Amino acid sequence: MLVSAINTVEIHAASGRCSEISAGITRMLDVLNNSTPCIAYTLTPNNADATSWIVSGYWQSEAEMQAHFSHPELDGFMTLLLSGAISRLQFNSFVVAASKAA
Repeated sequence: MLVSAINTVEIHAASGRCSEISAGITRMLDVLNNSTPCIAYTLTPNNADATSWIVSGYWQSEAEMQAHFSHPELDGFMTLLLSGAISRLQFNSFVVAASKAA
């Protein structure tokens, strides 16, 4: 499958909340990988900082990625942020290649 778009979320856990964040993100990714047209969602730990991770989503089209941003499971990131478990979030998206319309 050709990847045309990528979204990332960089997550930094608040002090003492790493296991809570890890469990929450793992659950969210299970739901997203099974309920969206995403090619795959992955979780990459930061080897230099044990309190941060990067979540990456890979998409066949920019339109699928954009539509996905309204998925209710993504509210989990804000829930963790508002609970104080996450100290910082950074969202990014990239269009790698424009997909051809059918």
